[in-house]
Formats: sequence, C-alpha cells, structure tokens
Amino acid sequence: MSSVTVTPDPFTLVPYDAAEIRALLEDAAALAGISSGVDLALTVDEELFAPLTGHMSDVVDGRVVLWISGGNFEDNKRPCHFSADQARVDLSVMALRAHDRLTDDFAAAPPDAELSRGERAAWDAYALGRAHRRGIDVRRPRQLYDFRLQHGFTDVADAAFGRCWDADHITWEGVREICKETGAVDRGTSKVPVDLLRQK
Repeated sequence: MSSVTVTPDPFTLVPYDAAEIRALLEDAAALAGISSGVDLALTVDEELFAPLTGHMSDVVDGRVVLWISGGNFEDNKRPCHFSADQARVDLSVMALRAHDRLTDDFAAAPPDAELSRGERAAWDAYALGRAHRRGIDVRRPRQLYDFRLQHGFTDVADAAFGRCWDADHITWEGVREICKETGAVDRGTSKVPVDLLRQK
C-alpha cells in the first residue's frame, strides 16, 4: 500500500485540516490512475495566499512529490477558509500530471521548476481537459485565457488549446510540438511563477 502524507500536519497559520486534504489527495490519485504502490507527499505552503498561488508535480525516485500554495485551497468568497471544491480541482490536475511523469511518455520531461511557461500551460490544458471529462468542475474559458497568455491570442493557439483539452493521450514530445506550432518555444526558458514564490 502507498503512503500519502500532507505537510504541515497540523496546520498552524490557517484553519486547514490535514486529514481532509489527505483524503482529497487519495481521491485525486485514484481518479488519475496512480498505482496504489506509489507513495505521495504533498507540501502545502500555508504562508502563501492569493494572489500568490501555484502548484508543482514531480516524481523523485518513483515517489510523487507535490507542492502547492495555501492560496490554491482558499475559498474565494471567504478569505483564509478552506474550499474543498477548489482543492479537488487542483489536486486532480496535480495527480494527473504526476501520473504522466510516471509513464515512459513523459520520462524526458524536466522538473516543473525547469519547464517553460508555454510547456507548463500546454501540459496543464491537457490535464485539465481530462479532469473535466472525469467529472471535476473545471472552467474551460478561464483555462483558455491562461493558455493564450503563453501561446498567443491567435487562431493557431486556440486550435492548439482545443487539441490539448480534448486529447486522451499526449506525450512530452507532443507538448513540445504544440509549443513549436504556437511560437511559445521561441520565448526561451523561464521559471514558472511558483518557483519564484518558493524562494521568497
């Protein structure tokens, strides 16, 4: 059986329940199809709150290592209060991307901190589309806007987003090809915003 850990436990700065988050993470892992023999470790940065949000999914020595800002779990209508619905969305996307990393199709993908913003946006769109089809409440227009910010406000970018969103299977090379199509690859490498936040 896998080990699922949430840090911190207990939370000291925000009224979050580690056990509730752990249960949501277990559900997300099952939804993503992560093997029951894979350990998962989630770190929630309770010092970071909206608009300082972001998350990262990596695999280290076969173990899923996740990081997320506490702001990602915050209820938009009640600051500093936990939103299970929002947590379910983010944890599902994180788990789907972690599952990708556990396959040969994404073996060549660099750690999240080394992804370009275009690569991350394309991979997120692929994960979010799958999450939506599996019953997670994801808003497509918002994700399209986020994709356009990195790939351009063009018909080519919109078509690329549609392919990511609707795809049942994309490889890391497929993500790279999409970035080439839209021109996002020409922007060069850049750290994802969340990596900068971690160095606060």
